[in-house]
Amino acid sequence: MDIVISGILPHSSIASELARQAAKAAPSLFQKLENSKGTVHLLDPNETGCTPFEYWQLKQRQFTPVGQQNHAAGLGPLYSTHSPNRDQPVWLLELAHIALGASNASLLTADDLVISESESLALFESAQVVFSESPFKLLQHDTHRWLIEVPPDMVLPYLSPNVIASGTLNNWWPQDAQSRLLRKLLNALQVEWHEHPVNQARQQKGMPLINGAWVFGGATPSQLQAAPVSEPPRILRQLEIAHRKQDWGQWLAILGKLEQDVFRFPVNKSDRLVLTGYDRLVVITPGRLPGWLSKLLNRNQQWKDWWCQ
Repeated sequence: MDIVISGILPHSSIASELARQAAKAAPSLFQKLENSKGTVHLLDPNETGCTPFEYWQLKQRQFTPVGQQNHAAGLGPLYSTHSPNRDQPVWLLELAHIALGASNASLLTADDLVISESESLALFESAQVVFSESPFKLLQHDTHRWLIEVPPDMVLPYLSPNVIASGTLNNWWPQDAQSRLLRKLLNALQVEWHEHPVNQARQQKGMPLINGAWVFGGATPSQLQAAPVSEPPRILRQLEIAHRKQDWGQWLAILGKLEQDVFRFPVNKSDRLVLTGYDRLVVITPGRLPGWLSKLLNRNQQWKDWWCQ
C-alpha cells in the first residue's frame, strides 16, 4: 500500500533548517526513512500547472495532456462530482478570497475559507445574474466548486488554484484577448459580492471574504482512466494548508500530531511512502540492505540529500 503525505517536503529555502526539527517532531517517521531509498521527481509547477500531490493523483488515473494542455487541465474531470459527457471538457469555478497587495495579489482557496453550503448557494444564485448575459454558463452547484460551461473556442490558462495560493507565481492571467472576457466577468463577480449579505456576515465574524473565484480544468473525463482496483492508498493531507501558507511553526505542530496519531504505530514493511512538497515528489521504498551494511554506508543520512535538494 502507498501512504501519501501531502505537504511534508518543505520549500528548499528552509528545508535544511527544518530537517532536525522535523526529525524531532516525528522520530518514528524519520526512522523509517533511515534505511529506505528515496527517488526524487522534480515537478516545476510552472510546467505542470498543478501541485506535486495533484500531479500524483492524475498519474494514478493515467492522465495524459493533449494539445496545449498541461497536467492542471486534468483537475477539471478529477475534481468534478458530476458526470457530464465523457468527451465534454470539464471546467470548474472555485470560490476564493483574493487580496490585492502593492505589487501583486494573493489567493486563498476554498479549503482555506470554511464555506458553508448556504453561503455557497446564496453566492451561486447571485453569480447566475452576473453570468446570465455572457457566453459562460454556471451548470451545477457544490460547496467549494461549481461546474461552468466555457465556449469551445476559448483558450484559458491551465493552472490549479492551489499553485496560485502557494504565493510563488505572479501574473496568473495572460493578458491576451482570449482570456480578457473571463477576466472581465470575474471582476464583475468581485464587485457583485463585495457587499453581498454572505460577506457582510463573514466580515462581522472576522472571517475572510469570499470575494473572487478561479476557473480551471479543461480536460475531458475520457482522458482519465478508472481508479486502480488494487488496495487504495492512504492519503494524509493534514499538512497541506500550513505548507501552502509557509507557516512552519504550525506545520511542525501538525507533524508532531501525525507522529502520535499515525507514524508511531507499526506499518507493513512493504508499504511505500509518497512525500510531496511545492516542486518535488519523493517515493520512498523500503530498504533492502542489511542493518549493519546500511550503517556502514551511513545510509541513515541519505534522506537529508533529497530532503534538502
